[in-house]
Amino acid sequence: MTKLRANQNHKHDCFESATKQTQKGDLMNNFICPDCKNEVRLNAKKLVCTGCNRVFNWDTSVIEMLPKKLEKNYEDIAWKTLPYEGIKKPAWMALLHKKDRIMYFYERILPKVNFNGKVLEVGAGTCWVSALIKKKHQNSLVVASDVSPYALEKGQKISSILESTVDYTIACDVKSLPFSDEYFDVVLSNATIHHFPDPQRGVCEMYRVLKKGGKCYALGEVAAGIPFKTILTSQIGFAGKRAKSLEIEEKIYSLTQWKRFFETSGFSEITVEFDKTWKHKLYNLFVALYYVGLSYIPNILIGNFLPCNIDFYATKTNSFALPYLDKIQQYRTPKEVNNS
Repeated sequence: MTKLRANQNHKHDCFESATKQTQKGDLMNNFICPDCKNEVRLNAKKLVCTGCNRVFNWDTSVIEMLPKKLEKNYEDIAWKTLPYEGIKKPAWMALLHKKDRIMYFYERILPKVNFNGKVLEVGAGTCWVSALIKKKHQNSLVVASDVSPYALEKGQKISSILESTVDYTIACDVKSLPFSDEYFDVVLSNATIHHFPDPQRGVCEMYRVLKKGGKCYALGEVAAGIPFKTILTSQIGFAGKRAKSLEIEEKIYSLTQWKRFFETSGFSEITVEFDKTWKHKLYNLFVALYYVGLSYIPNILIGNFLPCNIDFYATKTNSFALPYLDKIQQYRTPKEVNNS
């Protein structure tokens, strides 16, 4: 009986190992060129576009698939100069800086969300979310992507500290994700979408690469109505100051605008959860006290008026019928496009 059980366990382990290897190899057949949208194939340890013949750099552990039109990578420059994640800072300091957000994800998100299958994190930054997902779901294919190659390299060191190894780290632009349609089972972001120059297009790309029936999680965003978002994004507000000093996007949207991004992209079964917990906001005493008070306020006054952290959960129930860029234009006015 013991021998039989050992053989069964061995077969199960072999099956899991084969599944993981198949998934990792399968990704190589599902790359597309961010410039011309043709297939990208692995040829003699090089990734080559079958359309424009562009060769993508894979000299390091980070696969670089950024579009050529990305003239100046402000996000990459910003990451190198951040006070806790910069070039001269050790990897553990980035974790210490994010400790409240890490604990929120570890205690509130990871236990209840299913991250099985093929998982893509967009705007992964230093990859701690992907690393924690991979540590818990070892049979999942976890891909961490970000526009900053430097952040992903730092993320690999952070993954080691967390005793985890993300399957792939890929430098790419969310406006032009280098993956085939409907490839991933889960696509997620963490405090990322508000950095997108065009959030609608970014969410549409997340929708495109997600399988029918797949799940999208947009975590750690902020929703606020006027006048609060005006104050926060002004030159005296936190978001406004950060955007100016780092030359990056720092936008705040109302709850109605957030819902529109996902509905317009084609998502359904959209659920919004308000993060009113104060114990994960101790990085700033004023913010923690604000959330203590916020916990007593009804949700109807939050998101479209009072600022609050929000988590979005959405499902792709249908394959989109229109090309995703045409779909954006169908629902957006020129004024909305210019003001994104």
